[in-house]
Amino acid sequence: MAPLDSNEPPAPFSFCRWVCRRALDELFDVTVSGEEHVPATGPCIVAANHVSFLDPPAVVIASARNAFSLARRTLSRRGIWHWLFRRMHTIAIDRDGGNDLSAIRESVQLLKNGNALVLFPEGSRSADGTIKKAKRGVGLLASMARVPIVPARIFGSFEAWGRGMRFPKFFSPLHVSFGPAIAVEEFETGGGGEADRRQAIVDLVMERIAAIGTKRH
Repeated sequence: MAPLDSNEPPAPFSFCRWVCRRALDELFDVTVSGEEHVPATGPCIVAANHVSFLDPPAVVIASARNAFSLARRTLSRRGIWHWLFRRMHTIAIDRDGGNDLSAIRESVQLLKNGNALVLFPEGSRSADGTIKKAKRGVGLLASMARVPIVPARIFGSFEAWGRGMRFPKFFSPLHVSFGPAIAVEEFETGGGGEADRRQAIVDLVMERIAAIGTKRH
């Protein structure tokens, strides 16, 4: 399949985004805070915690950008998900993203073209709703792309459709909160080898995600 391109006709993405927005608005009580931390233009990575299937559409819509996103490759093989993946500007990546260099290169190119990219450093949904240890892919991607990283935290999606729940709990409150962006200079400081620097980026990103409070603005 051809790589994603920010210059593609936007109609399929716009339609799918509209459908997701309407569905979330109608079926859940969605609120957003801190959206001013997401740059209106230019490249950035939005890194969020992951506890539910609701998280990707919620963050993409809340970011108010025509953002691309990373999702694990196994989902793209499942029925309608396969059809939706590229139409929702989604890049399929192996769960341990640090090993999937083709997806990393595609992501870096999209960022260099000035796009926003949403990713979930933990790689898979948390089983209990708590923030888990992150995979190493975000560190590799950030060190290669050298763009700001906006931390985001989703509240309520675990209660609405957490792991182990067969059906979602409709009309539950969902809240997406964005924190101040991590500047490139912040994660390029420190010594050590390349592996140490990438791990430091991962640790910093997860620390900032965890620090985002539950208060709604």
